[in-house]
Amino acid sequence: MRARVALAASVAFAAFAALGVSVATRVGRADTPVPVASVSAAVSAAPPAPTPPTDPGSSTPDAPPHLLVTPPNYTLVDAGWDRPIRVLPAATPGPRVLVYLHGYCGDVNAPGAFVPAATAHGTLIVLLGDQPCKDKPGRFKWSQDIHGLDERIKRAVRLVNRALKLELDPKDITLFGYSQGALRAESLARYYSKHYPRVILGGPPRRPKPEHFTGVHVIAVFGGEKEDTHDMLGGAQDMIAAGERARFFLLPGVDHGDFGGEIEGNRSLQEVLDFVSPATPETNAEH
Repeated sequence: MRARVALAASVAFAAFAALGVSVATRVGRADTPVPVASVSAAVSAAPPAPTPPTDPGSSTPDAPPHLLVTPPNYTLVDAGWDRPIRVLPAATPGPRVLVYLHGYCGDVNAPGAFVPAATAHGTLIVLLGDQPCKDKPGRFKWSQDIHGLDERIKRAVRLVNRALKLELDPKDITLFGYSQGALRAESLARYYSKHYPRVILGGPPRRPKPEHFTGVHVIAVFGGEKEDTHDMLGGAQDMIAAGERARFFLLPGVDHGDFGGEIEGNRSLQEVLDFVSPATPETNAEH
């Protein structure tokens, strides 16, 4: 029996050697391409490699593979009765603030794909949805309470200013909503446009309506190359036709919920933020 096991191991090592792949590389470097080839029955009979643990709720078996990003090193600000506010201070202190609203039961760490781009724009404030996702512990979604959400954002800016000794302007907000968060961003723009001069809609699940952005100074809409962007592009074109300052951006090579990793994510979001950043209430008074 031992002789058979030793023989099988020898055949396995010989097979890997024939493929030009060392055993250390095969096991320890998941990012190293491995040639696809037929090996001996001894190799195929070896026990399968353990499956790495997954983040509950971050994906499903049918979901597209997303590039992992480093979770942001958030500063947590106590919000009393509300959930802690996640903050990434701006690279250069100033009044500009970027508020991020995640998607339906989305990952609050998704901004890890564009931290430098965000903090170059201003201080990033990330809120959690107001309703827990029962089937995804630790994830949240957004209710229809738009007035309550506007109040939470204003309160968050006040608390961050107080806790971090900043002077963020609550009327100089870039509102960035993704997926379901994009729907809520559109509603906030519709009813409280004076609070949100710049709006970014990432992967909106329905066609944005130009009449909801009449008080907004600039709107950016973006989607992934691998998702259906027909209504996203159409909504941006509708806004342009209505006289709004708007633009559609296509993120290359990604599906819904993915920013393309940290390199491409920062490159893409920097382009989006560069489009909306120059638009301020003072420079767009004629709009």
